[in-house]
Amino acid sequence: MKNPFKKLAEWYVKPAADIIQEVTEQSIECSEQKDLTIPKVSLPINPNPTNIYRPISFTEYIGQEKSKNKIQSYITGTKARGIVFPHTLISGKAGCGKTTLARIIANELNVPFKEIITANMSDIEEFKWLLMEVKNGVIFMDEIHSLPRIIAERLYSIMEDFKDDGKPIEPFTLIGATTELGEIMKNRRPFVDRFKIKIELDDYVIDELVLIVKQYRERVFKNDNIDPNIYNIVAQNCRNTPRKAISLLEDCIYTGDINITLKNNNIIANGYTFKDLKILKYLAENPNGVGLGGIANYLDTSIKNYQYEVENHLIKNNLLT
Repeated sequence: MKNPFKKLAEWYVKPAADIIQEVTEQSIECSEQKDLTIPKVSLPINPNPTNIYRPISFTEYIGQEKSKNKIQSYITGTKARGIVFPHTLISGKAGCGKTTLARIIANELNVPFKEIITANMSDIEEFKWLLMEVKNGVIFMDEIHSLPRIIAERLYSIMEDFKDDGKPIEPFTLIGATTELGEIMKNRRPFVDRFKIKIELDDYVIDELVLIVKQYRERVFKNDNIDPNIYNIVAQNCRNTPRKAISLLEDCIYTGDINITLKNNNIIANGYTFKDLKILKYLAENPNGVGLGGIANYLDTSIKNYQYEVENHLIKNNLLT
């Protein structure tokens, strides 16, 4: 892994304090905002103590317009023809709404929805039990790239011909979700080919993330008043991920201060964390390059954690090549 910086190249010889100051100046300057604390108020008892909200329609599902348009066309077309909705594969990074989108498809089709934990499947029988329950509905498999090969191969004829060992079964829709599209394409290509609809979720933009956290606050924390600037700060610091944005929003509501929230999550600015800064400095101090294992050991984490938590974000923002 070679020396990476573009914009941060000049940081090589700077002390950490100067680097942190420079990153912070590029941020939304939340520390210089007017008072963004949330006023303490006496709140009524919440009739829904779980405080769970998940969009149930395409109107509530913000963003991903191309994917929604494609899916809605298939929903309209299959309903008009009285045929089952095609098997669908949804890919995208964690926290971007794959499961929610699958549930919305079932809601719009007005059919049963059953979810199965893919990694825990040991044989095909568990899937066949769900087939008897779902009756022309949707079976959802999250992280479908973890499905054992032997089970995936058993699903070929079930998905394609709606037959199991030559015996007809009720038509159904399989929706798979994955954060590892490349892995499943490489190792399960015939399985992937059985999915007629393939959806790849885009990164969310700031305006969409602002709408997502605003909608979430209005549905889950409707008695809490929030300065609108907080929505923008959350959107700027969630690494373009709705789940992370919602987590930051809740942290802010409970702490009552967006600056404390950023500090609690080790965020310097614009979603960059002290872990990001640590790895960039480490690479800068080793101009001959370092190995992937060495980076993971330096961070005291696994290689996969490093690739998921740090490297992906830095590459997308042109801080690593």
